[in-house]
Amino acid sequence: MTGIDDIDHEILELLMENARYSYRDIAEQVDRSPPTVSDRVERLQELGIIERFTLDIDRSMLIEGSTVLVELDVEPGSGETVADTLTDVTAIEHVIQTVDATVVFIAHANERDISTLLSETLDGDQVRDYTVRLVSESTWEPRLDEEMLSIECVVCGKSVDDGETIDLGERTHEVCCTSCAGEIKEQYDSLQQTVANE
Repeated sequence: MTGIDDIDHEILELLMENARYSYRDIAEQVDRSPPTVSDRVERLQELGIIERFTLDIDRSMLIEGSTVLVELDVEPGSGETVADTLTDVTAIEHVIQTVDATVVFIAHANERDISTLLSETLDGDQVRDYTVRLVSESTWEPRLDEEMLSIECVVCGKSVDDGETIDLGERTHEVCCTSCAGEIKEQYDSLQQTVANE
């Protein structure tokens, strides 16, 4: 099976609604057996579509302070470093990096504490300016657009509709055509040969 079909889409929607659904719960809703659902979820993980199962908590209930939206104007070239650093801060969530040297994040802290948080976390020369806005309400509802959901060929980047699934070692790869299948197999064999010769 290649690509993503309607059943995969339904399974993803259900897991996004509640990652704790059992395979039996999902199977009842998609009219498949639990082992089939398990196989499909495992395949979606192997393809990298499902990266992890996680817990969505209301951090404002656990961390003191208001919910604020912070926009940082960072020095060109330091956006990725700043975003990576902020991701590890307990009071910060939803870090977003844009292409125009801006990093935006949601934090749970008092507005006056943001200055301290930034000075203790980041190098002083990374941030040119910042603004802090108090958040009155925030909603995060991930959704899938069924028409836009497709797998890209790992070789050429085209959409995989009726392509092939290639098992190489412990990884599964989706390719769009036999030409791309041959190319990735050739690359894999070459890497295996290099490793064997070392």
